[in-house]
Amino acid sequence: CKMSGGGGGGGGGRAHQQHQGGTVSATPRQLESLIRIAEAHARIHLSPVVRPADVDEAVRLVVAALQQAAVDPRTGRIDMDLSTTGR
Repeated sequence: CKMSGGGGGGGGGRAHQQHQGGTVSATPRQLESLIRIAEAHARIHLSPVVRPADVDEAVRLVVAALQQAAVDPRTGRIDMDLSTTGR
């Protein structure tokens, strides 16, 4: 897919995606962040388009960050409330 020219618009709601044993929900802001990371990864490789490998790397980076910052110690699962509220 072609890289975006930037900007996006807020909007509300969440996107839901099945992911290895559970549902992961993401806000539009989080999805836009994934897009920006994938675009940056493509630019690092001097590519004018975002390829599936760029998206895979963006997802890997976000999941790794969430595992460090938002894992509920009681359940061992990613809890998005921990990343947004600290609770």
